[in-house]
Amino acid sequence: MKRHIILLLIAFLGIGAMAQNVQQEPAVAGKPIKMLGSMVYMDGKKLNKDNAAACFSSLDGVDRSADYLKYRAGYKAGLGLTIGGVSLAAVGFGSTLVGVLVALPHAFTGEEHLGSEIAIYTGFGAMAVGGACFVAGVPMICVYKTRLNRLKKAYNLSLQVGTTSNGLSMAICF
Repeated sequence: MKRHIILLLIAFLGIGAMAQNVQQEPAVAGKPIKMLGSMVYMDGKKLNKDNAAACFSSLDGVDRSADYLKYRAGYKAGLGLTIGGVSLAAVGFGSTLVGVLVALPHAFTGEEHLGSEIAIYTGFGAMAVGGACFVAGVPMICVYKTRLNRLKKAYNLSLQVGTTSNGLSMAICF
């Protein structure tokens, strides 16, 4: 009798441990996903980075979760470069504009105004660096967004086999 109780206790503990592991795994199999930027949505709910990577863990028998994380990081880096570049170029334009407006009255009198020259040259430099960041960031966004979209299309493409009233059916969903 003691052995049966111990075996029953071990069985209940094992079932509890298996149920706990099942609850921790993301329930993502078979449901279509949508992507906005690098964010993955399933059933209208945003998935965190780990659950989104788990969506791509077994595409065509190949683990693509590392690819998703790499493409997501590249997309976000391109977005950061683009936003930072535009911001820096805008600040540079403002600095140049202020420098020109301050130097304008001094240009008619023939006086030199060192502060306005510094503002102008600093503004031109900031616009150049900002433009370079923008030029580098836009292709990164395009390339990595295209790669993310390919992963999404590969995930959403599925072959479904089922029964109908007339027999067997097969459908390719994409």
